[in-house]
Amino acid sequence: MKGSLMFAGLTALPPDSLLGVTARFRADPRPDKIDLGVGVFRDRQGRTPVMRAVAEAQARLVATETTKVYLPPESAPGFADAIRALIFGAGFDDSRVAVVQTPGGSGALRVAAELLKRASAQAIVVPAPTWANHEPLLGASGLAIRSIPYYDARTGGVDFAAFYAGAEKLGPGDALLIHGGCHNPSGADLSREEIDAIIDLAAAKKFLPFVDCAYHGFAEGLEADSYIARAMARRLPEFLIAYSCSKNFGLYRERTGAVVMIGADETAARAMTTHAVNAGRQMYSMPPAHGALLVAEVLGDRALEQDWRMELETMRLAIKRSRTMLVEAARAHQLCGRLDHLLNQNGMFSLLPIDEAQVAALRERHALHLVNSGRINLCAVNEDNAERIAEALRDVMRA
Repeated sequence: MKGSLMFAGLTALPPDSLLGVTARFRADPRPDKIDLGVGVFRDRQGRTPVMRAVAEAQARLVATETTKVYLPPESAPGFADAIRALIFGAGFDDSRVAVVQTPGGSGALRVAAELLKRASAQAIVVPAPTWANHEPLLGASGLAIRSIPYYDARTGGVDFAAFYAGAEKLGPGDALLIHGGCHNPSGADLSREEIDAIIDLAAAKKFLPFVDCAYHGFAEGLEADSYIARAMARRLPEFLIAYSCSKNFGLYRERTGAVVMIGADETAARAMTTHAVNAGRQMYSMPPAHGALLVAEVLGDRALEQDWRMELETMRLAIKRSRTMLVEAARAHQLCGRLDHLLNQNGMFSLLPIDEAQVAALRERHALHLVNSGRINLCAVNEDNAERIAEALRDVMRA
């Protein structure tokens, strides 16, 4: 066959470290297998349900929608205003705040990185460890990606002294990525006092905070989780937020997110909006509309919003219970203190104190599938399997 062989030199890439866990889980024929690596919320039955308020909003949309014509690239009607109010609250002077809809939180991260590049940023500095896709996703912008210490594996908490020392070396041209609660992969979050200290340092050193808000509402609740954004808005002239509706609205595959840009004034916010829209236009043209319209409907209806808040809080508390169940089961299996750090963390994820060989042993001997880093999704832990998981951990951790 004659013709171009442009792609003949390409070789297959290794599986994505996170998606590969799912692939191995699906290929495992054992009926008692458990997926502890999944990156979504799961209820006790292992389902990721459509939230009640979202289902009602979708029914309304299907009943009333008459066209699939393009919507404005800046935002589906009502979405940007709803996200702005959700993050910053009622009565906030939002003239400095610009919101542009994106394809999920990942789209928001990528657009924000492009915005930083256009503003002549030099580097994005990420905490170590961080979400596995942060560095490739942000690095695709061409900006340098560096890391500074964040997690203390000995205590299962934040090594704030090391994190602060790393941030002290930053300056103009640097953007510091901060997880806005429910740190992925560790679950170890900054305290309010530590957040305040980083804000003061950003003001003094003139680096730009860049908040990845992927789990709003899952740490301590919606209002408490908004502290970092509201504190920054009061005390800093500029910062960025990458906001995801995947987890807190259960809109994973609808790809619903926003890049939230806070500028020095209204003129700056408007300029940032135009650049974010332009960057999106060059990458994906228009963001998907369906999920954003659902969010706007939920947050624009008092009854739906109240029901959504209640269900989200139920999900948050369920994860807390899963943490407690696993710790108590571990204690009962003579792993005293080995998993206690899980009780002081937030969100779906934590890092188990195990290495890659122990992760492999869990998979091969016990049909427990998780990421090689030892990250576990606590949503997969429930009353039916906590004892079994703890027993398996004892087997590999005491070997």
